Amino acid sequence: MRFLKFILIAVITLLIIFTITYSARVSVLNYLVKTQFNSDKIALTCLNVSLTSNMAIRVNKACLQTPKANIQIVGMTIQWQLSPSLNITDIDIGLAEIKGTDHLFSKKDDALLNKEQENQNLSQLLSTSLQTYAQQIKQFNLPAKINVTKLSYSPFTLSNKTETKYIANLSTLANNLSFTLTTSESVAIIEAKLTREKEGFSIAISSKLSLLKSFLSAHRLPITAALTDNLTASEISGDFNTQIKYRASSISLKNQISNISIISENGIGNSGPFKLLGALNFDSQFDLIAKETTNEISAKDKITVALTFVGKNEISVEYSQPQLLAKLTQAGLSPTMMSILEENPLTHVTIKPQGDARLTLNDSKGYLSHLEISAFSGARPHQVKFDNITFALPTPQTPYALAVERFVIDSQLKLVNIAKYTPAPVALHLIGSLNKTEQTTTINLTADSSITLNNIVVLKQMTEDKNNNKTHNKITTKTSTAQKPQALLSLKKLTTKLTGSVALLEDNNLNIKLKVDNHASQLNIPKKLKITSFNIFSELNGNFDDIQLNAQASADGVKLGNIVLTGPVKSPNLVIAAKNLQLTDLLSLNIQLPTEVELIDGLLDYNIFGQINALNNIENTPFNVSVAITSLSGEINGIWLQELNWQQHFSLLAGKITTQPNAKENLTVELIETVTPISKLSINTNWTFDKSFQLSANKLKANVLGGSFFIPNIQWPVEHGHSVNVQLNSIDLEQVLALDEKQGIVVTGNISGQLPVTFDGDKYIIEKGELHNISNGLIQVIDNPAVEELKANNSQLKLAFDALQNLHYHQLSSAVTMADDGYMQLNTVIKGRNPDIDNDVNLNLNLSYDLLGLLESLSITQRFEESLIKGLQKKKE
Repeated sequence: MRFLKFILIAVITLLIIFTITYSARVSVLNYLVKTQFNSDKIALTCLNVSLTSNMAIRVNKACLQTPKANIQIVGMTIQWQLSPSLNITDIDIGLAEIKGTDHLFSKKDDALLNKEQENQNLSQLLSTSLQTYAQQIKQFNLPAKINVTKLSYSPFTLSNKTETKYIANLSTLANNLSFTLTTSESVAIIEAKLTREKEGFSIAISSKLSLLKSFLSAHRLPITAALTDNLTASEISGDFNTQIKYRASSISLKNQISNISIISENGIGNSGPFKLLGALNFDSQFDLIAKETTNEISAKDKITVALTFVGKNEISVEYSQPQLLAKLTQAGLSPTMMSILEENPLTHVTIKPQGDARLTLNDSKGYLSHLEISAFSGARPHQVKFDNITFALPTPQTPYALAVERFVIDSQLKLVNIAKYTPAPVALHLIGSLNKTEQTTTINLTADSSITLNNIVVLKQMTEDKNNNKTHNKITTKTSTAQKPQALLSLKKLTTKLTGSVALLEDNNLNIKLKVDNHASQLNIPKKLKITSFNIFSELNGNFDDIQLNAQASADGVKLGNIVLTGPVKSPNLVIAAKNLQLTDLLSLNIQLPTEVELIDGLLDYNIFGQINALNNIENTPFNVSVAITSLSGEINGIWLQELNWQQHFSLLAGKITTQPNAKENLTVELIETVTPISKLSINTNWTFDKSFQLSANKLKANVLGGSFFIPNIQWPVEHGHSVNVQLNSIDLEQVLALDEKQGIVVTGNISGQLPVTFDGDKYIIEKGELHNISNGLIQVIDNPAVEELKANNSQLKLAFDALQNLHYHQLSSAVTMADDGYMQLNTVIKGRNPDIDNDVNLNLNLSYDLLGLLESLSITQRFEESLIKGLQKKKE
């Protein structure tokens, strides 16, 4: 526009020449230029004028000198008419040459402009400057048809630089002005058309960005030196088309920028090299409203820019990941976020704005209906979608604010801590809304939000303890150099669904209100447990100082219990509990027990309570545990148990389990159905487990063999010198002999006594045991093959066995010992009467009984048998 003004000055000057005086020539015209254009910086330095045969004015040559450029016009013809008034009808210029003599923009002018801008807000500045330019264009009126066949323009260059020349064409017809700027090779740089309309004007502009950049770079633009260097060092290409319309203080634009390419090897500032590709197509509109005289911002001050994105809108940016990380580190980004970026390098990011946008300039408020941002880490996609974004940038009048009505995040991230357990990335699918102010940030998540992990494996490795030469299991996530680690636990898939809100408060505290549904599929603990589906549903409320978590766990549809976490996050109270769990339901799970269990009834209650002092050292947290099994009935390893009840309270610390004392018997069994049924069993147990199992019990009693037994104290494992006093009461001898039936032997009556069993460190022995009858009984030895053989070979034994054929005894007592061979020796005294021989009988017998065989026949529990019998067999074998 500045060069067009120079040309018009020249044309009007020539008209004045011919209407006032021809003879005064240059001196008069210079005076008129100064007075008409109020400028003493423009000078007419040469003029060659003539009249054609049709009275047209022919300017063969005219020269203008300005502070910024020298203008030479050659071959200009001016057509004019006198009637009905003096009027110029056509102006045709064959050639206009403009050669820059100084930079178009001076630093002084720029400084003044910046100073003025400091005193105005953006709304006021645009309202003032844009309205001024718009009114000038609207009022711009050309007196005639003008055509400039060729306009040659050479920007100002320093003496040591090559001169660049541009060619332009300019023409006006009625209310239209057309302008074309090309290179010296006739390649179009800018094409523009201005059309004056009744209430305003319209401008259509198209350009090649690469050529436009070269054209602008040839001028000293009013921008910083750093920005100039960046512009010069960048490769810019693309096609730019825009249509501008001005109506009643309203400006609307239709913009199309296609095939954008900006490549910067050095980057801008510290950004590092980058490459920008894409296209933008959008319509925009904003109103220019007069500035209010008051300092307060009112609705009349606002300039709102409205945008509508149409067609393809996509910007893809490729950049240097190391440079970005270095810049973010300097900016103080948290180590956690830095770790995520390092593990998930993004080679490029694509931005897609869509829909409508709005920006209020004076209060810096904006709106965007839809925005998509996508990127890739190798083959792993990351995508974020935002709907209905509103924001307010901080100003003296308005605080910072950001709101997103709906967002969708889909990403596959690799995380260092998770990589210990799975090589697969974490799949994020988060849907919700966002509200952010200077004080708080609130994220609301919908029910469709989820976090998914696949192929999780927790490993264990065997480590040798040099102190005790024992081997222990240790959870690990790295492969041992000594041996391949084994899987401790594996999951095919773990999905966490989130619903609720998380708010970051001004004091960096979190306010949480979430519902969390964890679902694990194909949970496998080798040789112990296989579960198809495992669920924990929890509700989480509160903040770091007071958190409340309530959760319910289930496996394959079977309820497992509840989890409650309360108190401060750093030291919360934890309760894990369940009541009335059906043992039959629990056994329906694929649990690989060490022995066969088939139950028909039974309930389980448990409660685990403790205060966690450090989440990263939870194994050293003391827990109080209580367990109760009630009304258990069924077969365990082929042995029928009926109405088993067990209650136990114990503490758990650092892997050590210690029971708490019980005031009374805590284990009772109504019936143990073996070869020799045991009923009414009760015992008070205490035990510990710390790498090994230790049991101490007292008051063990039960009904057996028609009587009962009682053991005051017992412990396991049995240590050297430990003695167990087995007290027998009213044992039915007939039922005892039924355990090992012998042909022709009958014994009745009941006995009591005690058997002190002592462990000498290698074997079990009995010393000073005694048995005695508590009722009269009968002994009959008739038709026993072994006895008959003894009677035939020994006359003394014949007399004794004859007495035993029908002995009604009133005294039966034995001194009991047991050697290391497992046979119990009974030094027995029998006193009674045999009515068949009508004679009193007084016998002293030494009997041997296979206690090992007796215990085998009882078959109370397999583990007790194996341990006890193994100790007895050491010597017997």
